Amino acid sequence: MAKRIAGHRGNSARSILVGLAISLAGFLYGIDTGIIASTIAHDSFKRYMYGPGNDGGSIQAGIVSGYYAGYAFGSALAAYIMDKLSRRWTLLLGCCLSLVGAILQAAAVNPAMMIVGRAFSGSSTGIVYPTAPVYLAELSLAENRGFLVGLKGLMNTLGFLVAGFIGYAGAFAYGDLQWRIPLATQGPPALLMAVLTIFLPYSPRWLAQRERYTDAKKVMYSLHGHRGDDVVEAEFAEMCEQIRLEAGPTKMDNFKKLFTRQYIRRTLLACLIVNMQKLSGSNVLQNYQSILYASLGYKGNTVLLIGALYGFSAIIGQVINVFATADHWTRRKTVISGSYTLALLLAVETALSKFYADGVNENGSRVAVAFIFLFSFAYSFFFNSVAWVIVAEIFPLGLRGVGVGFSVFTQSVTAIWLSYAASIAFDVISWRFYLVFIAANIFAGTIYWLYLPETRFLTLEEVAAEFGDEVITREDIVKAASPVATERKERTEAVSEHVETTAR
Repeated sequence: MAKRIAGHRGNSARSILVGLAISLAGFLYGIDTGIIASTIAHDSFKRYMYGPGNDGGSIQAGIVSGYYAGYAFGSALAAYIMDKLSRRWTLLLGCCLSLVGAILQAAAVNPAMMIVGRAFSGSSTGIVYPTAPVYLAELSLAENRGFLVGLKGLMNTLGFLVAGFIGYAGAFAYGDLQWRIPLATQGPPALLMAVLTIFLPYSPRWLAQRERYTDAKKVMYSLHGHRGDDVVEAEFAEMCEQIRLEAGPTKMDNFKKLFTRQYIRRTLLACLIVNMQKLSGSNVLQNYQSILYASLGYKGNTVLLIGALYGFSAIIGQVINVFATADHWTRRKTVISGSYTLALLLAVETALSKFYADGVNENGSRVAVAFIFLFSFAYSFFFNSVAWVIVAEIFPLGLRGVGVGFSVFTQSVTAIWLSYAASIAFDVISWRFYLVFIAANIFAGTIYWLYLPETRFLTLEEVAAEFGDEVITREDIVKAASPVATERKERTEAVSEHVETTAR
């Protein structure tokens, strides 16, 4: 049996390059969501969009929520077209929509045009964000899946970091260019990804599902041939046999299957995991951090600079995770300990926000900002990669696209009401809003402990067995191909031929 080479060391240069190209979906999401945090903080933007009174609470909420409305539409569409068009061309469609959104936002002349532009960007990320982890998981070997899917999380945090500094740099521009140029920078990453998509391979599992076995094997050898024929052939055989097993006759469509007794546990777990990316508090801190820093007594460009630096802590956590823990810690250990860690950090942040609001104590405000940075680090370290690894690997091939797409759709619905509520909650209940996220993290950690099985080092086909599905194991394949089995098969065929001849 070939030795497992976990993490980044087990990948070929080609698989890493392909992974980075697909992971631009994460960069696109990071820059699209990150750029709005600095945009709504610019006084020039407020004057242009909100009018003389500068009372734009509802407009601001509409701009943020409009993005997630598009995100809901895009994720629902991805659930359908991911299997129809392939993972590859689904990404291309998302890139095209992103370009349209960037143009509309950069050229916006009123709030309605800005909201429509944000909706286009949201639909783009709604398409590419669930597609990328599915695509990456299906291209990787079991012991390298955490790293390869984790690249999307790394690019996500990098995109957010870049967005923060672009927003800060925009403060030194003149007039409306302060926010128009930063919004326009959403376009180049989408264009680059669209071009790279032309050179990407199809998912071998998507090809095998359509009985394009030769093409599927070519893709696997091009990515993993350095690991030897035995590794590739074993992975290929198990994949094909499991696809044949799952392809039994059924009259039920894939979406309805998600809610059957066989798959409902996976569906609920996937929905919880992706919704906790919002309900953990990370989404609110990310989108409304400029308001949080202002509430702690910081003003002007200092707020923008702190927002830009916020991304560094996420990058550090993400790099450590991808290269040191993604395929080395168990999935359960990561998400359970991560949930309780986030709850603890938020509890401290709640106390600091209560006693040191409005900058009454400069040192207290600094510590509060430090804990926001610690939360960013912890979220990236524990969740920004592994959450998508788990969601992409727990569904069988036939339900993977629709399952991940549906879970992201529910996440977008959560993001819509949460982002709108947050704009009001910070004004009305201020620091008490953190208590919602503390409770959510404790609840999620408990559910993971009770119901989430361990999936590290399991092939995508073997993961199904952890949920009680019938699977074809490599031992079954080897046994079926053994000399004894082959001899029995030949004897059976010979006897059958003899009987048929006698009958004639």
